[in-house]
Amino acid sequence: MTEYLSKEWIQEADAALRTSGMCTEDGERFAVEQRVDEVVFHMVFDGDGARVSIGPAPGPAVVLSQSRDTAVAIARGELSAEEAVLNGLTVVDGDPLALLSHHKVMARANDVFADIRSRTDWG
Repeated sequence: MTEYLSKEWIQEADAALRTSGMCTEDGERFAVEQRVDEVVFHMVFDGDGARVSIGPAPGPAVVLSQSRDTAVAIARGELSAEEAVLNGLTVVDGDPLALLSHHKVMARANDVFADIRSRTDWG
């Protein structure tokens, strides 16, 4: 079991995305930064593939900020990301329309992370 949001967990997420063959449909770069309490990481999707890295994203389209409890609930499927935003549990900075226009790639990333979620220690 890998602890949620640990360096090892983020590395596993990165490996899963890199081997998934995912890329944006149009090759356009799309970066999402996530801030979960003190943990900051980001995902980048483009014509060359997809990856996850520790730290802030260079030029993110969207920055999502939430508590660890909210992030865990979303990751475990107990709360939808949409509900978290509508209820003020997730703050969206940047271009929220970018999330809508890239919803397919985000949904596919969620599917790629299913195996990692099954082996995650949620703490």
